[in-house]
Amino acid sequence: MTALILVAHGSRHPGTEPCLNALAEAIRGRVAAEDVRVAWLELIDPSLGALCDEFAARGIRDAVIVPLLFTEAFHRTVDLPAQAAAAQESSGVRLDVRDGIGLGAGVKKAVVRSFLATAADPRDDVLLVAVGSGDPAANDAVHRVAADLDGMLPGTVRAAFSVGSGQPSAASAVDGLVVTRKSRGTVILPLFTAPGLLWDRVVDRAAGLPGVTCGEPLGELLADVVVARWLEKAPARAHA
Repeated sequence: MTALILVAHGSRHPGTEPCLNALAEAIRGRVAAEDVRVAWLELIDPSLGALCDEFAARGIRDAVIVPLLFTEAFHRTVDLPAQAAAAQESSGVRLDVRDGIGLGAGVKKAVVRSFLATAADPRDDVLLVAVGSGDPAANDAVHRVAADLDGMLPGTVRAAFSVGSGQPSAASAVDGLVVTRKSRGTVILPLFTAPGLLWDRVVDRAAGLPGVTCGEPLGELLADVVVARWLEKAPARAHA
């Protein structure tokens, strides 16, 4: 029996947990997994270790982990591997850690769907706001996604960052919308899996700006990406 675990960072925001639990529920009927659950690296329960202990008690001996992480920064390269190793050792559940959801075609498609659901005019510009990282390579990857989306959408697409070393900051980019206001509008889209305090700050800062609309975190729009990760190297049970 193999379960699917979506691993997320965690937040104090009350909307984070229900949003990603809804993502897990949307995936549940699409994969041949014994269970589909969310585990959290911090701030929200269950932790990865606690969930693996629960699975072991239920007789589930294998689990696939899909990290709900866009970039190969600290949480993907250091935090998650350490927690996965500890959880596997303590519970005996064998863990297969797949690639994170990343910034590939599936995520770009989700962002485009989010834009089309939000924009008053498909020609609107886009400010794509990511969490940000102290790792320049992770921030550069977000800029590349913005450049790719710029070629896919009629308006201009550029990236900004809530925290970390990436530039421009979300605050300065939002403030700049007042200065550079043009005839067409701007849609601010979160490159966030779920609601969070950082995104709320962006929404609050943009409130009342004429021609500016804020989208919603990607949430269930990421279901196709997670299912693709499960199928990349699916266990035998998935083909039954």
